[in-house]
Amino acid sequence: MIENRKIQILIVASLLAIVFQACVQPGNIQQVATQASRTPREVPTWTPRPEDMILTALPTATIPFDQTQNKPAPILEVSTVTPVMTNTPASPPTPKQVMFKVSGGNLNIRRGPSVDYNFVGVLYDGEIATAIGRDRISRWVLIEFPSQPGLKGWATTETVYSSVQGDVSTLPFVKTEPASPAFIRNCTKHTMLVLPNEIELLSKFDSPYNEERFGVGTFQVYDLEDLHWEIIQEINLSEGRTVDILFDWTGEKSKCE
Repeated sequence: MIENRKIQILIVASLLAIVFQACVQPGNIQQVATQASRTPREVPTWTPRPEDMILTALPTATIPFDQTQNKPAPILEVSTVTPVMTNTPASPPTPKQVMFKVSGGNLNIRRGPSVDYNFVGVLYDGEIATAIGRDRISRWVLIEFPSQPGLKGWATTETVYSSVQGDVSTLPFVKTEPASPAFIRNCTKHTMLVLPNEIELLSKFDSPYNEERFGVGTFQVYDLEDLHWEIIQEINLSEGRTVDILFDWTGEKSKCE
């Protein structure tokens, strides 16, 4: 019994010796030290390295110095401007000149675009003028007299003497005041014929058909009862004027009632 007790004591002692040797090995000592450093009461501290102690200086602004004024030069503020693209409209094309030429005879020029307007001058055979305007239907053009700078008038494009070089429709429309009407009235007892218009004016007893409106110009009056076909009267008619025919081919004078 005693022997068995000794044997158990020896076995327990041997086991304790083995456990003690395992705990005192270097690796186990490091593990125990590591676990000890995690005690909640201990706070880790940072130890700076030598290279961490070098301070890097920040760049500083340099103020220029004006030597001529012996003081710091003013600092100019530079603003950034964003260019704005604009669409520049194209210039309208310059219209070509329109030229008016007279050939084969002379042509009366009037103060308005109609035969109802008075004369302001004459374009002679072979003359060429610059057209600067037109009427609403492009049958008359406003021209400048080549021999009289500054003088303007209207010329018709619908005669055998007229010719136009260029497009009349490209000219600007020029508005004019209405012409004052002119009339020829027959106050005789006979029917009269007015040339070159070939208009018949009935006797004074057939009013209002004894009166007619005419354009400005020169007219010849014939008595239709005259077998000799002689001119009874020549009339130069202008704006706003009324001319009466007072004599027939026999020389009898009449008046309008």
